[in-house]
Amino acid sequence: MAKTKKSWPRTIQVGSAVVRVYEVRHATSATGKAYVVAYVTPAGRRTKKFADPDRALEEARLQAGNLAAGRVEAAETTVGEREELQAARMLAGDVPLLAALEEWAKARKLTNGELIRAAESWRDRHRAKIERVTVGDAITRYTKAKTALGKDTARTAQTHLKQLRVALGDYAIADVTEAMLTSYLASIEHPVSRNTHRKKLVTLWRWCRLKNLLPKDARTVAEDVERATEPPNEIGVITPAVFGDLLRFTRETLPADLPALVIAGFAGLRRTEVHGQKWSDIDLEDGHLVVTSAKKGTPARRLVKLCPAAVQWLMLAQNKRGMVCDGVALDRVRKAAVEAGFKLPKNCLRHGYISAAVAKSGNVAQVALDSGNSPQIIHAHYRALMRQRDGGTWFETSPTSKRGELVAMKEASA
Repeated sequence: MAKTKKSWPRTIQVGSAVVRVYEVRHATSATGKAYVVAYVTPAGRRTKKFADPDRALEEARLQAGNLAAGRVEAAETTVGEREELQAARMLAGDVPLLAALEEWAKARKLTNGELIRAAESWRDRHRAKIERVTVGDAITRYTKAKTALGKDTARTAQTHLKQLRVALGDYAIADVTEAMLTSYLASIEHPVSRNTHRKKLVTLWRWCRLKNLLPKDARTVAEDVERATEPPNEIGVITPAVFGDLLRFTRETLPADLPALVIAGFAGLRRTEVHGQKWSDIDLEDGHLVVTSAKKGTPARRLVKLCPAAVQWLMLAQNKRGMVCDGVALDRVRKAAVEAGFKLPKNCLRHGYISAAVAKSGNVAQVALDSGNSPQIIHAHYRALMRQRDGGTWFETSPTSKRGELVAMKEASA
């Protein structure tokens, strides 16, 4: 505290910290006097000079508080430095000052110091042309455009786009950030499913960029989202006996979904191919099917022979017109079967088909052609997963056979 209101020097004390303000002669000031704030820091004695006594006292109180609280670096700063810091925070607005500076430094580096010119150029070329739409509107336009071109995008990506619409549909797609998409995808636990979902988002965002809904000359935020690290690809199969039990279980509990299970297990179609299959592409008399939803110009575009047992199972279907099933038939079967106690590895029907076909025939090239796969993949993953006898049993599992019956008959004849 000061000795008297008008006496100098004045002492400001906070705890053990002491700061003094001295009145000194100053020839160039209007009053002929100046006021010096003096205090001691671990780095030595510090002084600051002011023309106004009130400002000097205000500085003394501030520095005494800093020293008492242990904020030595703050005590070292000048008034001008503190004012600059406050002005910088005001310029940054809601963005934390450090984050704003990091963004500025990165942008300055990318533009070789021509940050303002680059920003003005971007504005002139893009801002006026970009149409602002919500994520939901973008999904609607995207699926409509792809459907008009005869592509199956709306069907194959319906699950992913439906989830995206629920989560982020009301946001402007130009305002969606990488962090928002990363947080959205984090809810998908399995890395493979997460990466598949991310792939659909990248495709949507790239289409929006092409249609002037996003800037044209920049990577999309979907592309910037990191891929999840996928575990080693383990091929899981089920035995012919379990396959037969699954067929009978589905016939009894979910008969409408039985055709989906049959063509997945007896023809080896992928999930999306099963859900896109039409009855018009299945010839039960000649025993074959053409994969309806296969991508043209790829090995997936193929004719698959149906074994007699598969034809018998498909003949049980009540309505053989239109689509074989809806878009979640296999998911529904899997959920019900797992709840009933079945242990079903991922993609076990397609893996089981390929393994059984290789075991039965030994013709890797033909199995690759039938499954829309490559011989290299089949050589690497499927050749030793099933015995030849089990391969034959898989394709002889008919509606009239019972668990273990075919194996028993073969063993007896042997």
